[in-house]
Amino acid sequence: MVYFSFIGNHDKITHGQPHGAVLNIYFRYKEKLRDVFLFITPSQKGGMVNYGEIARQTQAVMEREKPGIRVRLIDLTLSSPVDFDLVYPVMLDATQGILEDEKLKNTEKIINITSGTPTMTACWVLLHKSGLIPQSKIIQAFETRFARQRGASTQEVNLEIDDFPRIEAPSALKRQLTIIKRVNEKLAQKVRVQETDEQIPELIGTSAAMREIKEQILYDIDDTTHVLIIGERGTGKEVVARAIWRLYRKETEDRLAGFDCGSFSRELIVSELFGHKKGAFTGAATDHEGILRKHDGQMLFLDEIGNLPKEGQQTLLRYLQSGEIRQLGSSEVVTINTQIIAATNKDINNPDVFAQDLKDRFDDVISLPPLRARREDIPILIDFFIRHSTNSPVILKKDLMKKLIQYEWPGNVRELEKWIKKLIRRFPKGGAISIDDIPNRIITNIMNEEEDEFFLPDLPLSIPLDEYVERIREKARRQSGGNKAEVDRLLRQKPGTEKQRCYDRKKRDSKK
Repeated sequence: MVYFSFIGNHDKITHGQPHGAVLNIYFRYKEKLRDVFLFITPSQKGGMVNYGEIARQTQAVMEREKPGIRVRLIDLTLSSPVDFDLVYPVMLDATQGILEDEKLKNTEKIINITSGTPTMTACWVLLHKSGLIPQSKIIQAFETRFARQRGASTQEVNLEIDDFPRIEAPSALKRQLTIIKRVNEKLAQKVRVQETDEQIPELIGTSAAMREIKEQILYDIDDTTHVLIIGERGTGKEVVARAIWRLYRKETEDRLAGFDCGSFSRELIVSELFGHKKGAFTGAATDHEGILRKHDGQMLFLDEIGNLPKEGQQTLLRYLQSGEIRQLGSSEVVTINTQIIAATNKDINNPDVFAQDLKDRFDDVISLPPLRARREDIPILIDFFIRHSTNSPVILKKDLMKKLIQYEWPGNVRELEKWIKKLIRRFPKGGAISIDDIPNRIITNIMNEEEDEFFLPDLPLSIPLDEYVERIREKARRQSGGNKAEVDRLLRQKPGTEKQRCYDRKKRDSKK
């Protein structure tokens, strides 16, 4: 009788502990066995299990228990023990080669399906049931607790299924060609992934979502495509825009021209974008070319287009559709060729915010996932931010890394970057950092902070609070062009608040 088995994680021989499946089945059938073939797969990088060492220990036990038995250790080259496309042809080739070389086709055989991965178990079943390993029996081993319940540590598995499909064994040459083909396909896929990452180094992450976005930028966009980038704040919309610009910019462009649609009052934003003629409205003392026309033949990044009033959205919609614009106060229609890359964190399907045809006028829409939807990228991003923030060696221990991966990150990548930079400032000399090394208030903040917490300034403030608040108000006044109603809107104040504040200030000044 011949015995086939993989060496699995639980076959390690430990003094005082029950044997694993390989030896349990061996002891059950050892009197009938004359040959044993133990398949060994490469140990995973960084793994704690050495399959080769376990196999050699198992071989020593088998030979000691039954002198004269032949135990062969067969190394199988498998880059992934769970990839059916690789595991099946390698197992097929190995077993058929043994049966042919050792002339064992007519010899009784047993197969251990307990050790190894579920993929390997499935392949053993296919090879057995299809007749590719003739005169074989499938044997299953049980853990100690189940063995006590059943009164046996092993059992033969009955797979007599009438309609089970037959599989014809290919020739040895064809088997080798199949293995080579599939290995090459896997290598080619890895090369494509690496090339994609090298072409778009700005986008950090290897998750399926980020991979799709990188491929979308490379294969669905060119230097004529109008693109809408959507995603929560902090997801990296401007980073994506700059990646598109770097790949498809014109030779005459030395930077990505950008316009924040929230930086002007709603009354002025349409004229800022599309231009106006002298006298088109009160205050229009001269002709104004408009940002779109100024960047004719170039790429223009419009950030937060959700702040565009409906009138401006309709004008932008018509431009995306026809390439034509008309200045306020003019009847002349001008054709231009400005490539629009727009972004918003608002719901583009909300009719109260967006003209519903606007999103359909963009040639491509890139949807950036929140960080909580691609947690596998968090360690990669952390490593990137550390390397770009300090030259000191910094290692985050498992307890801290686990917390950072579990956290929801409402501020997404931007919030993560800010938190890592705060950590670097606290540990300028680097080292291995665990949760216990970090003040409780910082850990509490990151685990419990409100969604807007990361927008607040670091404490203590660098200037007095009153001055900080006044600077915010002054910024709103500049952006509004002095429009008091717009200041109220920008600061989310009750209507009339800014007007009353100006009145009170004048009254105080007059008393001085």
